[in-house]
Amino acid sequence: MTLTAPERAEPMTPLDGTRSTPAVRLCVVSLERTTRPGQALSDTDRCRPQQFRRLSCALLTSWDLLGHIESVELLVTELLTNALQHGEGPEVDVMISADEDYIHVFVRDGSPRTPDPRLLDMESENGRGLHLVTVIADEVEVSEDGTTVHCALALQAGAA
Repeated sequence: MTLTAPERAEPMTPLDGTRSTPAVRLCVVSLERTTRPGQALSDTDRCRPQQFRRLSCALLTSWDLLGHIESVELLVTELLTNALQHGEGPEVDVMISADEDYIHVFVRDGSPRTPDPRLLDMESENGRGLHLVTVIADEVEVSEDGTTVHCALALQAGAA
């Protein structure tokens, strides 16, 4: 797993007048998939969502965005799990960033297949992840090549 945490961008005008807040906060993680496409998740890949929930919590805590931790943890967990289960590339990349208006989550899985939410089945234990993502995120989009899902959470009411 490779973790990249670029230096903070230039500070913007302080929100509360007591300290400076970076204009952009960013973390990029690339991990090597240990599960072959079409196979059940390996033990290593099965642990990844939990690791990324902890990483998301630490990032948002350090960025002073505590009110959004649960939503970002859920978005990252669902998108990463889908990428590990259904993606095809040798790596999965996760990027979490925040600017003045939004928290952004990008997950790239190397698969050109566009994610397709399943019909909801109340008896099934699976198939709800993308539905949850579309309910929680203010914006959800898939890249033209199908390899990346991006979702955004508005930081302020009315920003979406």
